Amino acid sequence: MKKIYFDYAATSIKRKKILEDILSKADLFDGNPDSSHSFGRDAKKILEESRKAIAKSIGAKPSQIIFTSGASESNNTVLSAFKNEKIITTNIEHDSIENTYNPENTILIEASQEGISLDQIKEKITDEVKLVSVMMVNNEMGLIMPIKEIGDYLKEKDIYFHVDCVQAYGHLDIDVDAMNIDFLSLSGHKIGGINGFGVLFARETLPSFIKGGEQEKYRRAGTSFVMGAYSMAKSFPYMIEEREKIQDLKKYLLDSLAKSKLSYQINANPEETVDHIVNIYFKDYRSDFLLTYLDMHEIAVSAGSACRAGAVIPSKVVERIYGQERASHSLRISLGFENTREDIDKLLEVLGELR
Repeated sequence: MKKIYFDYAATSIKRKKILEDILSKADLFDGNPDSSHSFGRDAKKILEESRKAIAKSIGAKPSQIIFTSGASESNNTVLSAFKNEKIITTNIEHDSIENTYNPENTILIEASQEGISLDQIKEKITDEVKLVSVMMVNNEMGLIMPIKEIGDYLKEKDIYFHVDCVQAYGHLDIDVDAMNIDFLSLSGHKIGGINGFGVLFARETLPSFIKGGEQEKYRRAGTSFVMGAYSMAKSFPYMIEEREKIQDLKKYLLDSLAKSKLSYQINANPEETVDHIVNIYFKDYRSDFLLTYLDMHEIAVSAGSACRAGAVIPSKVVERIYGQERASHSLRISLGFENTREDIDKLLEVLGELR
């Protein structure tokens, strides 16, 4: 039985071509890129070429790119720097934001089925606010936030703008200058790169979150993960090539659901969500049951974020927008480059057997 993976929002299937490419020239990755000998120089060359490619992908300068262990660290770095300042964020951010900000200094904006609006930001702005942090695409429902509109508004204010772009990267166009973004977080493994590597775009210097050596020009200590940087840089062009396919798969999934006899509703308007995430409410079945049932048929989906140590917990985002009952009956289907229409057919066939 073929195993089917619909959990790309948790982590992407790894790109075998890139792994094979790395293994074919593994000796170039052997050295520490901060060493002065030839091994180090080989690794440094790859590291800096990867930095240039990643910077170009978001319209940034290579000098503005800081390599981290992942987007959680990137988010932590920014939020920790503003721990004692008044900030604005939303109630549907990733846990790495929610568990880092200081509640006493944080103004929370409550999202609706449409996400959040610029007007909600404007209503909360005061002279004390120093940072606004909003994700570009929600990781559980796929809602797309009005990042450019917020950035344009904040440009005229003395307020920094941080954006978690993990679920947007590769799926939507990102330009840090056009969007007036000051800090931005990315993750390599969400687009097919090796786990354990992330990026922080920083227009201005922040206090170093990881302390130790002089790596990343004193901005982030620790031996650089060269393979991680390389795999992320090489994955991005594939993401651009695959956009049309993912768009087609989303349309096919929605059309097939509409033709099926399943009792369901889509959480959020599909026209306002990113193409690779579809969150579905099945009123007749609890999500924990559906996860187990589908897993028994070698189909992998999720209920909410994968950042909860393997626990089957309903989506906090669906719960905060729609309520606990709906959250406990919802599944997230997230699409990726290895998925096919036949995979979707199999998913609906297996779900249809429950009737």
